[in-house]
Amino acid sequence: MIVRELGVELFGSSEVATTVDNPKALPGVRALVYRGHTATVTVAKFSPSGRYVASADIRGKLRVWAYDHEEHLCKLELQAFPGIIRDVAWDGEGKRITIVGEGSKSMYTKCVQWDTGVQCGPMGGHTKRVITCDMRQKRPFRIMSGGEDQKCVFFSGPPFKIASTLGEHSGTVNCVRFSHNSEYVVSVGSDKKVVLYEGKTGGVMQVFEGKHTGSIYSCSWSEDDTKLLTCSADKTVNLMSIPDGNILKTWNIQNEKFYSGRGGMAVACTFCEGKPIVVGVNGIVSLLDDDVESCIVKALCGHQVGITALAIDKNGDQIFTSDSDGLICKVNGADLSISRITGDSTNDITEAAHGGIVKSVAFVDGLIISTGFDDMIRTSCPQDERCISAVKLPAQPVTSVSGAEITFIATVNSILSFKKGKLLKNITISFDPLCCALNSDETILCVGSRDGYLRSFCVSKTDGEIKESNALSLHTKPLTALAFSPDGSKIASGDTKDVFVHSVADWSSLCKGRWCFHTSTITGFSWSKDGTILASCGADENIFLWNLEKKMRRVHYPFTHRGGVTGIAFLNDIKLLSVGADGCICTWDVSEDIKSKFG
Repeated sequence: MIVRELGVELFGSSEVATTVDNPKALPGVRALVYRGHTATVTVAKFSPSGRYVASADIRGKLRVWAYDHEEHLCKLELQAFPGIIRDVAWDGEGKRITIVGEGSKSMYTKCVQWDTGVQCGPMGGHTKRVITCDMRQKRPFRIMSGGEDQKCVFFSGPPFKIASTLGEHSGTVNCVRFSHNSEYVVSVGSDKKVVLYEGKTGGVMQVFEGKHTGSIYSCSWSEDDTKLLTCSADKTVNLMSIPDGNILKTWNIQNEKFYSGRGGMAVACTFCEGKPIVVGVNGIVSLLDDDVESCIVKALCGHQVGITALAIDKNGDQIFTSDSDGLICKVNGADLSISRITGDSTNDITEAAHGGIVKSVAFVDGLIISTGFDDMIRTSCPQDERCISAVKLPAQPVTSVSGAEITFIATVNSILSFKKGKLLKNITISFDPLCCALNSDETILCVGSRDGYLRSFCVSKTDGEIKESNALSLHTKPLTALAFSPDGSKIASGDTKDVFVHSVADWSSLCKGRWCFHTSTITGFSWSKDGTILASCGADENIFLWNLEKKMRRVHYPFTHRGGVTGIAFLNDIKLLSVGADGCICTWDVSEDIKSKFG
């Protein structure tokens, strides 16, 4: 995740416009996810009016889309370069966009009309890839770009042409930015220099050295243009006065708990509502402040890859999610603020809880129980946000389910029981488990397998012993999802298309052959608190709501998560929570839809 401009984060092929205590944000929207790109997004910038966003990706495609429109219509889609676009910039009128990146035939910089894509003059000057650019916000318009050839090129126009080539840097130029009043432009680079230029002519005014001891990655002007924020590989963030270059404040963010170890390096910075914001290499966005003892006032974090598992405590006050990078996050149910559950290694950049994909996460007796592809089951404390114990599993975990005290883990060749940091039983199996569920009184464990069978086991709550009692051929396809109703009288099962509901008393079918509207693997179920509504989700990006009393009706939410929905849970009778391969956590108010369809 990279923050390039106010309120814009990048995630895979999506962009997230977040509200960082910003009163100008869309009303009622905590985060807007734009999914118009088909490749990994590298940069996004708001237009001067705030109505449009210019975004670009690794395949050289530029898109200009409406931020303030309900459907976020695309105004321009342009194949600007054959390779990655590194940076974009708007002019002060919001009519032209400069694009830099990996071009062809030494053309690494372009300026185009925002609505037609027509190029505003030939622009060369660089001999290697261009990393950064910016445009003067007042007439006469100017453009400055910087790149791996250790040069800054100053363009005049429009139409734009080279005015001068500046060689003050002896390393890669990482960032160039014009001041808001257009009087200055500044460049920073891997040579640890901060170079100040005159904004209209591009003439060098000052060269500041020794402000950082490592490469300077990014810079940003304060709103009054009297101060410059810089962040560096030396794990510090500086606030400089301009034009004298005095250091007004230094934040040593490596000392903060969010930036321990190598994660202390900041890679991007900006100002929001007058407050400095930095982004660490570990993806955490932090608001800095002078007026408190801790240099970080607020830290914003989340998942940067697909979410793999979801767990909620009984009251819905705490939500726990995990991903394929090994991260586990704790989400506050009231305000959806997110923090990370760290692993046992303080030197890891991300502080991941697991060394591989996290397959399952559960909340048991006030603790977090998680399993991962590092073949470990870990117990973490949500209050301290850290791992307190780790136990090696005899085989790779596939799925798990937890009761009040005991957790059952299905591996590739066995079913294990786990309680209070210890493995209790190990039962060898001859089938391929894919999903499992435990009834409310924890007496029946059901396991779904690749052969379509549902196998039920009697459970001993004292020592975790299980004995197989039934093997039912319920599905002709792999059984991928299971969930008991709250009272334990019914169980929902799903495969690559069909949703079935069975009575646990005699395993008779309560709904078979009717709910077949998923088009890909069903990944999860959740029952409402009263057991009347069943929610299903799948890799087809769909969420459905079902009711056994009115089997012919359904509520359908399409395109909910790009890449598929990986988990779903009712927070209460009116709110549904979903997580997906797009790394997003979404809440849905389903009360009106349930009332209109099933009421």
